[in-house]
Amino acid sequence: MALLLNTPEQHGFQDPTLELNEKRLAERLASLPVLDIGESLRIVLGDLEPLNEQQLDSGKRLRLLGLYQRAARRLFETAAPAQLRQQPLSQQRRQDAVDGVERLCLGLANGYKIVIKEMYAAGAQTTDAALFGQVLRWGVIQLATALLHNYRYYRPEPPFVFLELNQLYRLARHYGVHEKTHDDDASGIEASLASVYQAVCLLALTDPFSAEEGQADRSFTTLLHYAPRARIIPGNSWQDVPEGLFFLDLQSDSRPRHCVFLQAPVSADDPCILDARVALGDMHNTLAALPADKRKRRSEVAILRHLLPEVTGRDKRRNERRADGRWIDIVTGLEAVHEWLSRFQRGEQPRAMRWQVRDSSDSGYRLAWNESAATLLQVGDLVCIVADSTRARATFRLMVVRWIRNERGEGTELGVELFEGVPGPVRLVADEQPQQSCVALFLPSTGAPGSVARLVAPAE
Repeated sequence: MALLLNTPEQHGFQDPTLELNEKRLAERLASLPVLDIGESLRIVLGDLEPLNEQQLDSGKRLRLLGLYQRAARRLFETAAPAQLRQQPLSQQRRQDAVDGVERLCLGLANGYKIVIKEMYAAGAQTTDAALFGQVLRWGVIQLATALLHNYRYYRPEPPFVFLELNQLYRLARHYGVHEKTHDDDASGIEASLASVYQAVCLLALTDPFSAEEGQADRSFTTLLHYAPRARIIPGNSWQDVPEGLFFLDLQSDSRPRHCVFLQAPVSADDPCILDARVALGDMHNTLAALPADKRKRRSEVAILRHLLPEVTGRDKRRNERRADGRWIDIVTGLEAVHEWLSRFQRGEQPRAMRWQVRDSSDSGYRLAWNESAATLLQVGDLVCIVADSTRARATFRLMVVRWIRNERGEGTELGVELFEGVPGPVRLVADEQPQQSCVALFLPSTGAPGSVARLVAPAE
C-alpha cells in the first residue's frame, strides 16, 4: 500500500535555534501572549515548522508535538470568527491570523505524517499497533481541524486534504485500529479515528459556504456525537433508496458525494459507501422528541436538510443568470447601513466598499471583491447597494448574503438575494421602555401585486 503524504524535506544537521527540551518548550508555550494571537502564532510557527524539517527520533518528536498540540488547540479556539472579531486587530492582521491557524493545523499534521511514514516504513512486524493507531488518529484530527477552520471562514479545503484523510483512514482500517478510542487531553477529541473521519466527511457535505457563522463548529460537534452510528462498507453500488448513503474513493483526492446524485455502479480505485442512515435516523428521532421552539435551534436541523436533500430541481435556479460586470458600492451590516443612509440624508457622502457584479438574476447577484472578507462578512448579513456604476443617481437596494466563498489569495465571492423596496433608516421604540430604541430599516411596498412593506430589525 503506497502512501502519498506530503511532508517537509528533513535535514540531519542540528538547528541551534530549535528548542528540543520538553520542559523549556512547555514553559515557552504556556507563556504565549494570549491577547495577541498574531504574536502567539509567530512564536509557535517559528518553532514548529523548523521542527518538521529536523531529523529526530520518533518518540522525541511525538512528545514535542503533544506540547504543540495543546497550544494549537487554544489558538484554534481563540481564532473562532466571533472571538477574533473582538480583538483590536486590523483587517490584514485578522487575515494573517486566519492564515496562521491553517498553517499551524497543517504543520502539526505534517509532524504526525512524518512519524506515520517512518512507522509504516518499519513494517507491520516492528510497529506498535496501538501507538501507530494513535499517531494515525492525531494526523486525521489535525487535518480535520484544518478543514473545519477553513469552513469557519468560508475558505476552500486545503490542497490535498481529502487525499491524505482518505489514505490515513484506509491505512488505519488496514491495521484494524480505525475504531480504537483514546483519552486525549491534547486534541480535546476523544472519538475514534473512524468517527472523526466520518464526521468530517459528512461535514463537507453540509454546504459550509452557505452556513451561518458558527454553524460549521456546531455541526462538527454534533456529527462527532452521531458518527459512531455510521459505517463505511466497501463497494460501488447500492440497493433500494440511496438517501443517507455517500460515496467515497479512498485512493483519490475526492470529497464524498451524495449517492442520490450518482448512477450505480460508480467507477473508483477503492470505492466505499458511507452509510449514515442510522445516524440520520437518530438525529430525526432526537428532533422529534423536542418541543418545536427548541427543535429549530438544534444543529441537527441544518445537517438533515443538507444530508437528505431534495432531489428534484436541486440544481435548477429560480431565475436565469446573466453575465454582468458593473461595479457597485456596498455597505454591510444593519447598523452600518442605517448610519450610511442617515448620513446620506443629511447631505454627506460616506465611503463604501466597491465590489463587482459577476452575474445577476431577477432575485440576486454574484459579487466579487479582490480582497479577503474574513471576519467582515457572514451568511445572513445585510448588504446595501449605495451606488451603481451604470446609474448616475444614487441607488439603494437591500440584500442578504446567502453564501460566501473566500478564495485563498484570490479575493472573495458572495451570493446575495435582493429585497424589494428602497430601504430607509428608522428607529424602533418599545412601548414598555420608551427611553430606549434600536436601529432598523423600513422597506415600503413597491406597489406591485403581492408586494408588502417590510421592517428589518435586530434579531434580539
